[in-house]
Amino acid sequence: MSNLAIITIDDERMILDSLRNQLEKNYKDKFILEFAESAEEALEVMDDLSHMDIGTLLVITDFLMPGMKGDELIDRLTKEFPAVNIVMLTGHVTPEISKRMVSKKLVLKIIQKPWKESDLFMVIDQLTDGAGE
Repeated sequence: MSNLAIITIDDERMILDSLRNQLEKNYKDKFILEFAESAEEALEVMDDLSHMDIGTLLVITDFLMPGMKGDELIDRLTKEFPAVNIVMLTGHVTPEISKRMVSKKLVLKIIQKPWKESDLFMVIDQLTDGAGE
């Protein structure tokens, strides 16, 4: 296993559990997997990992969450963890916001809910090609 983490954030327990099952099935032997129910919790996890010299390779985040929304989280991540890659998994982002986020390279990709497991894995595999070996 590498010293790189994938962090997934979603305030809906059912979605987070589904993502946990999918990611653990395919990536638990390659990466440290962390799951958070809020942006604030995810930032704490990332800070803790950073103090343990574990890098965050990828953040998979929802857009519409209580407290800090996805766009605010992305702003924080790009300032505090500029090397992190971000995938937004959401059903609540307009095409205009989506285009802006991708064109400004704030996120690698925006995947609409409901998502296909294969679409999510394709993005992760392209990004992590060899990173967890």
